[in-house]
Amino acid sequence: MVNSIGQVHSLEQVCDGMINLIIKNAGARTLLTSNVSMGDTVVNVDNTFHFKDGEQIVLMDVTEGHLEYNSILKTLNTNQFALVNPMQSAFLTSDTATLQKAIGNVPLSENFVLFGDREVIPNPELTITVDPVTMNQVEWMYLRGGLSLQYNLDIRVYAKLDVNEVAYRVVQKYGDYLFDLLINNLHLDVVNDETFLTGNVTANTNVVSIDNSSGRWAVDLNSHRYEVQDNQHAETDFYITAADATSVTLSRNVFWGYSMSDKALFRRRVRYIWNALVPDIEYGFIQKGSQMYKACKITWWGKEVNEIEFPQRTGGGIT
Repeated sequence: MVNSIGQVHSLEQVCDGMINLIIKNAGARTLLTSNVSMGDTVVNVDNTFHFKDGEQIVLMDVTEGHLEYNSILKTLNTNQFALVNPMQSAFLTSDTATLQKAIGNVPLSENFVLFGDREVIPNPELTITVDPVTMNQVEWMYLRGGLSLQYNLDIRVYAKLDVNEVAYRVVQKYGDYLFDLLINNLHLDVVNDETFLTGNVTANTNVVSIDNSSGRWAVDLNSHRYEVQDNQHAETDFYITAADATSVTLSRNVFWGYSMSDKALFRRRVRYIWNALVPDIEYGFIQKGSQMYKACKITWWGKEVNEIEFPQRTGGGIT
């Protein structure tokens, strides 16, 4: 749906934003940047951002069956984890060694986070689906054009039943994790635009260095939808007051400093989910095809403002 001032309001895009959030967090993975030896308790990685202390992880490489489970004791910085247990085997960067989140010791594959529910579950061990349910016009937020739209999604987690009750615990753990993830990401990213910084930004300055050779970051004095963030801090609601091929000038100084080593980004909100809620989680059993599954359904809704232009040209007149 495209409104009168060109804004796109698509439930499909909201579903894609949710799928992206789940993959980046519940299925988080990062490459090792140095070899891991037996007995190591610290590992060096490309980016620790989507991981938290206490989470279960698995290390793996290109060798089939070569993997090892562990847990994060502490995130030391953007590129280092301290582990709970000493490593029992070696992992080499030359073998594309990777560290991945493994909630309940079951890592999530991005290939099995799916748009829409399924009659047959493609991965019996663990599958997550994101299903569009409804899109409603809820209320007028303000006069002359601010109409609130509400998007409603169902997120389902499936795990195949087995004799040792692993599925029960996996579904419970993923349900808990997704509930917390959604509460801590109320402003769901939907078709946002972003680029890495090309230079560090010091505190109390308003010039941000980026590659703007294409000119896609232009002066914008009409919408405070620009953000700066890295793995440590985030600031929002900037305008762009000047722009050239290598930088943009913001409408005010940043409070924090932002570092390339902490994966600093400059971002533009294309769509803004201003409010969201997870009303409930339901747990139970369901049959898909010939197989019984332990499952949970997470209900989510998010709201966005639909800007309507007035006066409106009639679509039912004589012209």
